[in-house]
Amino acid sequence: MNEDAEAAFAAVADELRVRILRELWDADDPLSFSELRERVGVRDSGRFNYHLGELRGRFVEKDEDAGGYDLRFAGRKLVGGLYSGVYTEAAEPVGPQPVDGSCVTCGGDLEAVYEDEHGKVDCTDCEVTLIQTGVPPAFVDGREDDLAAAVDGYVRTTSRSFLDGFCPTCSGPTAGRLEDSEYGPQAVVECERCGASFYGLAAWVGVDHPAVVSFYDDHDRSVRDTELWRLDWLADAAWVDGADGDRATVTVELDGEALRLTVADDLAATAVERTETD
Repeated sequence: MNEDAEAAFAAVADELRVRILRELWDADDPLSFSELRERVGVRDSGRFNYHLGELRGRFVEKDEDAGGYDLRFAGRKLVGGLYSGVYTEAAEPVGPQPVDGSCVTCGGDLEAVYEDEHGKVDCTDCEVTLIQTGVPPAFVDGREDDLAAAVDGYVRTTSRSFLDGFCPTCSGPTAGRLEDSEYGPQAVVECERCGASFYGLAAWVGVDHPAVVSFYDDHDRSVRDTELWRLDWLADAAWVDGADGDRATVTVELDGEALRLTVADDLAATAVERTETD
């Protein structure tokens, strides 16, 4: 963050400029100067030109071939953020709602809650939070009746981005590592640009691993359609000694067969083995 960030926020610190951005967002094609001014509703051409000029270069560009103005990538990201409600809305709490399933730690009942811009699924008995994520108000809109499924999907999307090397907050590069926790090996992924982070049990790296997806398919199931709190193997990662540094093993069991992943310190799955179980 530097003076460029201050200048960017200053450029949109005016209601008229926000209206310009919204009109360009809603337009199907680039708009000419007169079309855009008419849509925004400003009679004074000089005043409108000044505010449009403050947006050009950073949020708005003139498409010479199309003969009109359009949003740049930064402009689209900004308007998308406005629609998310993260800057403008205070969402009402939702829940607690009962969740179909049981706690993988104690077997207790589960509930889903959305409050203070966080969605989560908790155990009502041992009070362990199984999944949690920060989400904008738009996340809740239309999902009030199935909050748990929405939290599940959002957590998967966010964690997948972190593990794939892209920060969902700033799009910067991420790096992962194993750490010890009271629940066993833990996966920690941090953005090298903004410092945003993701914490989950080491087994989390297996949720979208091709071997795990294939393993479920072979047993006529879908790991992607199975709620996270029903994946009991997420809590079963264990430390193993290795010449190449710290490692963890993750074992997935289905219908008398086990799949084992070995997770390296950088969270890469370095070995896959399938065996019969007793």
